[in-house]
Amino acid sequence: MFASAPEPRRLVRDVLLRDGWTLRLQTPTPVDYEDIKAFYDDLSQESRYLRFHGFGRTDTVARADADAGGVDRLALLGRHDGRVVAVAGYVGLREPGVAEVAFAVADDDQRRGIGMRMLEQLAEIAADRGIHRFDAEVAAGNRLMLGVFEHAGFAVRRKGSGELTVSLDITPTEAARERIDERDHFAAVASLRAILAPASVAVVGAAATPGNVGRAVLENIIAGGFEGVVTPVDRAGGVVCSTRAARSLTELEVAPELVIIAAAGDEVLEFAAEAAASGARALLVLPAGPEQDVEGLLAREERLLEIVRGGGLRLVGPSSLGVLNTAAEVSLNATFTGARVRAGALAIGSPSGAVGIGLLGHAAARQLGVSMFASLGNRADVSTNDLLEYWEQDERTAAVVLYVESFGNPEHFTRIARRVSRKKPILALKGRRRAERVLSDARSHTAAALRGDAAVDALLQQAGVLRFHGGEELFDAAEFFERQPLPSGRRIGIVSNTAGVATLAADACATRRLAVRDATEAQNPLLMGISAGPDEYAASVRELLGDAGIDALMVFYVDFHDGDPEAVLEAISAVCEGQPKPVAASVVRSDGQLPPRTGLGVPNYLFPESCAAVLARAANRREWLSRPLGEPPQYPGLDGSAARAVIASLLDREPAGGWLSLAEAEALLATHGIPVAASDRCQDVERAVAVAAEIGAPVALKADFAAPAHASDIDAVLLGLKGEPAVRSCWRELERRVRATGREWTGAIVQRLVEPGGTDVLVGAVGDPDLGPVLALSLGGHQAGLGRGAAFRLLPVTDTEADELIDSAEGVATELDGFRGSPLLDRAALRELILHFSLLLIEAPEVVEADLNPVRCMTNGCVVLDMRLRIERRHPVERVKTW
Repeated sequence: MFASAPEPRRLVRDVLLRDGWTLRLQTPTPVDYEDIKAFYDDLSQESRYLRFHGFGRTDTVARADADAGGVDRLALLGRHDGRVVAVAGYVGLREPGVAEVAFAVADDDQRRGIGMRMLEQLAEIAADRGIHRFDAEVAAGNRLMLGVFEHAGFAVRRKGSGELTVSLDITPTEAARERIDERDHFAAVASLRAILAPASVAVVGAAATPGNVGRAVLENIIAGGFEGVVTPVDRAGGVVCSTRAARSLTELEVAPELVIIAAAGDEVLEFAAEAAASGARALLVLPAGPEQDVEGLLAREERLLEIVRGGGLRLVGPSSLGVLNTAAEVSLNATFTGARVRAGALAIGSPSGAVGIGLLGHAAARQLGVSMFASLGNRADVSTNDLLEYWEQDERTAAVVLYVESFGNPEHFTRIARRVSRKKPILALKGRRRAERVLSDARSHTAAALRGDAAVDALLQQAGVLRFHGGEELFDAAEFFERQPLPSGRRIGIVSNTAGVATLAADACATRRLAVRDATEAQNPLLMGISAGPDEYAASVRELLGDAGIDALMVFYVDFHDGDPEAVLEAISAVCEGQPKPVAASVVRSDGQLPPRTGLGVPNYLFPESCAAVLARAANRREWLSRPLGEPPQYPGLDGSAARAVIASLLDREPAGGWLSLAEAEALLATHGIPVAASDRCQDVERAVAVAAEIGAPVALKADFAAPAHASDIDAVLLGLKGEPAVRSCWRELERRVRATGREWTGAIVQRLVEPGGTDVLVGAVGDPDLGPVLALSLGGHQAGLGRGAAFRLLPVTDTEADELIDSAEGVATELDGFRGSPLLDRAALRELILHFSLLLIEAPEVVEADLNPVRCMTNGCVVLDMRLRIERRHPVERVKTW
């Protein structure tokens, strides 16, 4: 008896439609045939005619779709409530790299963006399988399909008249990515309205029982003055919070937009299915208490997401502690926290409920105004990325505070956060800090230098996110960014009633690259007597703010005896209101406490260092915003197929991967135009002598070690050799040094000596298991990887990002700019090398560890003198969620 063939693994993609509903796309299997045929049969005559260019048999096409699979043929179908509502697919043509594409959408579901989303997914899958062009036969009257092709973002060509042939270049481009991002943004915003600004809410599981979580949420919704309709739902019925509870969602005349579930175990699934069937738009699942069966919990969460996707809903949680929106037209407090916050401009998001509630409580204690709050729980669906999309367009939100522990899709987060950061600051606390790497385990200089959270710092810096390492400094900055403008520069004015505090403030500025210099017209620091009161402070603050040589102001008041710190702070705030320069104050009472916070006026801190810290953060943000966006490089002649061939050759030989040989490494770098000094491996001295004679110039002789070992590790590099006697003598000396360390002598490498001058740098890369490839730059040669001088970034893709990497590697930047009177070195050539290397790593993600060391930077050009590259077989992450 033959064993039955395993059921093929379905490819699954979840997409977000323009109206905010979701749709799950899957590759069909033969068991889907009847559903696909029924879908085609139910199309209107016009839709069938346009899809099939006539009224042909639907069974043939349905069978082909159900059996589609493999590289050259693929179909995707979308279901809603179990019913097929869309089918799309491509079929490979005889012309290599070309496929014919077609799709159909149920009549009632057209104009929702389904066709566009299916085309995006087909194009991404096909491009990954070596297809670069889609052709489609389209009737001239099929405006919907033509509109999808025209607006997708791909390069489009048409030919024909009545029957058009439309060709799309589906090679991934930045232009296509931007169009997809734009569609994702508007769809995400539409989908979150039912969560953050619902017109109606049902709290399922709200009971009159004391301590009931659902009841606590319901009480907060009612007490918060929710502007919509809220209804408790409980299987037992009864009255909860003076409101009669429905026994089921089906009893409600109108489906609630948001259903909040306070239940445990499989009851959550039952309520979720009921919500989907009733027409709800979103679910928020509260914590159900301690869960002992982890496997059961994960299985239930997966089933919950299937229910949600089947109904097209969004899901917050499970284990969310709720959401809050203080907008007057919403007034939703769907949490069970006791904190009461005033309406304001700060949005707060957190996956951890406890940390999120803590952040909300601290905001309330500091009288910070909050626009919105969201506790995401397990992030089965709604993520930090979704929140950023929504808060980007929210006019009330001036700053975003995030607690993050991981990045589900680092590439998407970076792209979204970078865009949002250009409009409003993102302040982040990162949990689950990584332990320091054990340096002895690192096999390359780059891996040794990448310690702790360096990769996370690289991601956040590149995205323009301000990272904080503690709650106090986070909220100091939040208080500033909620109500103060950014400075135009780093020139700081100081007003104080004591010289000592002014000195401390100036010292704090000096360590943060803030300048306290003489003002244009006024004295700076401006010192007043200890008896100075509100009027004197108002006059002094007004004077320094009006000085053209001041970009920002710090104001200090120490209450000695019988003063009025509250009046002084009020006077400072009154003068500063509405003017364009930021002000940070430290007005302290005689008991060492701050006057009570009101949430209005200038931010007030306990110590001068806090004032300097927030102004330094603000100045850094101004500088980040002032930098050009940068341009992605356009390099003709890069040979991606040749790069992939080098990788494939090693993986065919070593399936687990390994270190490339010198010749393979040189060949790989050559595919992307990275300049490498030619090398010749010599197994005997006669060959070395002959190579040196062919070069006809001074040479370098290096012991030949298998990667990742370096000849420089044991000082087995000799430079400036001229003539046969020198080569023979140095050959013997290298052999002696190598054997003295107990290593095997396999020969040496001969290389033309690069002209003296310039400096050596390390350009390296290492694959982070969570964030992907990270690029490193530091001083090279013997200094490579030493100390903490290396700078890291996710792969730079623009000239500006490459320049930022160079500037952040202070030792390298100092050498390039002419250290101690030495000539300026070719910064532009190093930037080009970094960008070429980044593009190579994008093309060849199998490269998981690399040292280009040393790279000699000269007054004219850069060249790689030695390199080590390690590859591993790639196991791409299958991401179901596409936005």
